[in-house]
Amino acid sequence: MISAEPYLKTQRVAQALGVSVSTIKRWVDSGMIQAARTVGKHRLIPFSEALRLAREQGFPEANLVMLSGLASRPGEREAGFGSPVDVLERMLRDGRRTEARSFLHAYFHSGAGAVGLADDLIRPVMERIGHGWMAGSLDVYQEHEATETVTSALRELVTRHGPGRPDGPLALGAATEGDPYVLPGLLGELVLLELGWRVRNLGINLPLRSLAVATLKHRPKLIFISAGYIRDEDQFVKEYRSFHESAAAVGAAVIVGGQGLGPALRSRLLFAGHGDRMAHLAEFARRFSPLAESPTLGDAGL
Repeated sequence: MISAEPYLKTQRVAQALGVSVSTIKRWVDSGMIQAARTVGKHRLIPFSEALRLAREQGFPEANLVMLSGLASRPGEREAGFGSPVDVLERMLRDGRRTEARSFLHAYFHSGAGAVGLADDLIRPVMERIGHGWMAGSLDVYQEHEATETVTSALRELVTRHGPGRPDGPLALGAATEGDPYVLPGLLGELVLLELGWRVRNLGINLPLRSLAVATLKHRPKLIFISAGYIRDEDQFVKEYRSFHESAAAVGAAVIVGGQGLGPALRSRLLFAGHGDRMAHLAEFARRFSPLAESPTLGDAGL
């Protein structure tokens, strides 16, 4: 039985790896690459196999991500399989965690960068996963597993990226008290690291009074806050105003985001910027850091 993952023609794999089609066919025939056969005996290579070969042999696996949108299953039109968003969604739905992590790494290194990874891939995929859970087509464990898979890939990317430039400005980031969503903070951290910032990501469920203490101690130039859930808006406003006094005292610019911050609530707060996507955070950060170089931008909320 053939799996539901993308299949690539030998010509596509050859183009991505920079070798001849005859070389790919020889590797398939020797067993170096596993492949399926169409009714017409044409070789079709599973995307995961192409990705494995690229990784093990040091080939440019980033090119394979771009090819994934053209991948096909036997019997389907080549261009009809779907986009990278479709591919990653299937991997996460099926619980193929290793493949999904490799896919996220490859997409990041394909030229998309942190913003493209966040806004063009992770955001739409996680919205689909969340909708599937709410609609009953996915069990809650599948939603949790998908989140954990993406989280682990982001932690790997952050770790591999390093601490940022030693002379870069400092940013603090946190999700406010009651907010359990870890992905916005990790994506914000990755975006800022790529722009040359040093980042202290203080994690989820952080009371604003504690963020104020950290602000006074570390004196950051920028603070990014995600508020995906707010239990009591009046209490939040009171605590936020006290926090903002600390941010102002050290000259830190504050950018806020998250589904919990609707227009009415935002009108009661002071901040230098608001973002619905990581592209907004990147643009905001560039204005405060002369070290930052523009990565490729795309269209995930803070």
